[in-house]
Amino acid sequence: MTNFKREFRKQLRLALAAAAGFIIAFAWKDFIFKLTGDFLSKFLRLSLITSALAVSIVVTLLGVLIILISSRILKELS
Repeated sequence: MTNFKREFRKQLRLALAAAAGFIIAFAWKDFIFKLTGDFLSKFLRLSLITSALAVSIVVTLLGVLIILISSRILKELS
């Protein structure tokens, strides 16, 4: 098998895995936003727009934290 075919298959597998990951993330998006919104609404009385902003900020911060932790863990493994 040529190097081109091997690399093509490798990149195709990576692209398919990334696409599947985006589909999974999209499926969980509504649940995560509603769960976070319900949690924040117990402590804060916010308007609809302010609540959406607060949820987006919290989800973003959690995402960044997960990225930082996972990159540290994966860096130590290599």
